[in-house]
Amino acid sequence: MYVVGLDIGYSNVKIAAGPRGALPRLILRPAGAAPLEHLGERIGAAAEEGIAAADRPVVVDLDGVPWAAAIEPERFEDWQRPLHEDYPATPSYHALALAALQLTGQRKIDLVVTGLPVAQAGDVRRRERLKRLLTGRHGLGEASLEVGEVRVVPQPIGAYLDLVYTATDEEILERIETGTVIVLDAGFYSFDWALVVKGELRRSASGTSLEAMSVLLERAAQGAVAEAGGKPQPLGLEAALRAGRALVLQAGHRLSVPSLLGRAAGPVCAVALESLRRSLRRESASVDLVLIAGGGGSLYVRAATGLFPGATVVVAADPIAANARGFHRYAG
Repeated sequence: MYVVGLDIGYSNVKIAAGPRGALPRLILRPAGAAPLEHLGERIGAAAEEGIAAADRPVVVDLDGVPWAAAIEPERFEDWQRPLHEDYPATPSYHALALAALQLTGQRKIDLVVTGLPVAQAGDVRRRERLKRLLTGRHGLGEASLEVGEVRVVPQPIGAYLDLVYTATDEEILERIETGTVIVLDAGFYSFDWALVVKGELRRSASGTSLEAMSVLLERAAQGAVAEAGGKPQPLGLEAALRAGRALVLQAGHRLSVPSLLGRAAGPVCAVALESLRRSLRRESASVDLVLIAGGGGSLYVRAATGLFPGATVVVAADPIAANARGFHRYAG
């Protein structure tokens, strides 16, 4: 059985693909998608040939309109990417999903496991809509591929399963098996959490906050303007963070990305974790382990440690891809 763990976020597309039970191949691409006509033109006849394969757009067809997908959002002009709770119902998400399936290189995919934010995963209509979008035949002719089955789970469960299957520390394994684990998924649009008690998901204590990386990046971009002038460039900061660059240009000045994000993180993390704290008021169990995943996960470590002083705080290995790896594990 060929399985794809698929985590389509607002900032990155994460794919874990391979036979069930085997170590999956990981593919990570930016989550930019728009009609092809909005893609900026590279200067020079051979300019596109000089681009690394991972930076080239995947072109897909949506109702007869060619779309460029899985590239940096800042490469598009006169186009605003969607940033709202109905993101999985947008053409941009559809284009990214088709691009992700193409990137696996498979003509037949038996199972796709993907996720929705905790606040949406319990909505039957949203889950069924996403299943219909991904199931069946996609594309025409030699470029076509077929998906047999789709399963939709709460997003943070992917990171939890990834830790369950990969942890080797005896103390962490004990806390997973017999204790209370809270999984924090710091995404671009939403900050999600899931409470798992002795291996069982507590849906009533799981939830979502919109104080996520998009808000943090906006604050950091405003901080860059205050420091060096010019206009806010949240997309440039996002691209630098994704590429692991330590510096970003702002009005001709080189500014430290970690410093900008660190200064912006305090108030954003505080609001998100306050929402989490309120959701746990009715829970009698104390938190034994905090697992942090997502592209901005490391920025929440200090705040999470303060909120759960007795718990062990762990940042997932390669936190950006943790959910996708766990989705692949979900197939068994």
